[in-house]
Parts: sequence; C-alpha cells; structure tokens
Amino acid sequence: MRPDLRIKDSLLCLTRDDPEFSHSKQVEKLVQAGAKFIQVRSKSLPETLLIDESKSAVILAKQKGCKLIINDHYKLAKDVDADGVHLGISDAPVELVRDYLPQGKIIGKTVHSIEEAEMAAKEKPDYVGLGPFRNSVTKQELKPCLSKEEFREISALLYPIPVFLIGGLTRNDFGLIDLIGVQGICLCSDLLNVGDQNHLSEIIEQSRTFETAFHSF
Repeated sequence: MRPDLRIKDSLLCLTRDDPEFSHSKQVEKLVQAGAKFIQVRSKSLPETLLIDESKSAVILAKQKGCKLIINDHYKLAKDVDADGVHLGISDAPVELVRDYLPQGKIIGKTVHSIEEAEMAAKEKPDYVGLGPFRNSVTKQELKPCLSKEEFREISALLYPIPVFLIGGLTRNDFGLIDLIGVQGICLCSDLLNVGDQNHLSEIIEQSRTFETAFHSF
C-alpha cells in the first residue's frame, strides 16, 4: 500500500559528504529554513557514523514535520525509523523493499533512461529521481544523455508517479518543473552554503511558488 502523504513539495533537498558540515548539521539547517522533504545521501561515511548521523537527522526532521529518507540503505531506513528510502537502479527491487519496510514508508527510485523508466513504471515506486539533467559535482561518473523532449516523454510515461529532476540543478532551474512537466527538482550543491541561513530560506521560499496544489503519492 502506498503512503497517502499528500506531498506537494517541489524541492527535494539532498545532503552530501562535506568536511565542514555533517549530514545531521545539514539537516538541522535545512529544517530550520523550512525544508519539508530531505534525502540523506552519503557515499563515503563509515557504517557506524552513517547510522549515528541518520539517527540524529531523523530526530531533527520529525521535530519540524519534515519527511526524511535515506539513500540506498533500506535496512538502515527501517532501523532509524526514517520516512523511507531512495533506491538506485542496481539496489533491491521496490517490491522487496516495500515488504521489508513498515506500511506507509516512501520508496523512491532512480531512473536514467526510457528503458529504466519502463521498469520503474511496473515497480511503482512512490516517486522517481530522473537524471542526470546536467553534469553533477556529486556524481561525476554519470553524464547527461537525454534531451528535454526525452525528459518530457519519461515524465509522461511515469505519470502519475511523481518525478523529481536531479543532476547539476540550481535554484535557477525551478522553471523546469513546468517546462518538462515534473513534480519538482532535487538540489544538492546549491545548498552547500548551509552556514548561510538566509541562502537556504530564500531557496526554500522560492520553491513554494512551484508547489502543486495537491499531489498524493
């Protein structure tokens, strides 16, 4: 059963491995700025540290009514009572993870191509991260390979699954929501200056302009 979350957010905030700000500190700053949908995404933290950071991040998010999901690690997501998990294309199948997680948890899925979108449409994740839209600092091994028309085609193919564009996006890309026809965009590097609370607040306030009136996963 899919979670009835009625998420209307147009912004999915991604944390990153950063020498200055821990993932939990990034989450703290984001929820203080008003973020409502966050993914904790680490590619290099040792397991014990990732567990500790995820526990702290979940507590901070719950205090502010923010939905927080964990990238890749669905067992960790269950252990720390996160709101869900985001699965890469080579991670466990959505059906397996849905059976493993408590009812009502969010399951996201990465899609890079039309073929992967066709697979995702059958798996029925609760949302899709579609990209990369352009070169990304955090995932340099992935190169954009789709045209804007192909992004539109994939978004239409996946409907009514919400789609969030990902990959090298900035606060100047919210217009892609209407241009391509997606639920929202994911930001990571553009949130790097987490020490500047005004910077974060401005981005999140800007995202409100592009929120859909109602969208139930």
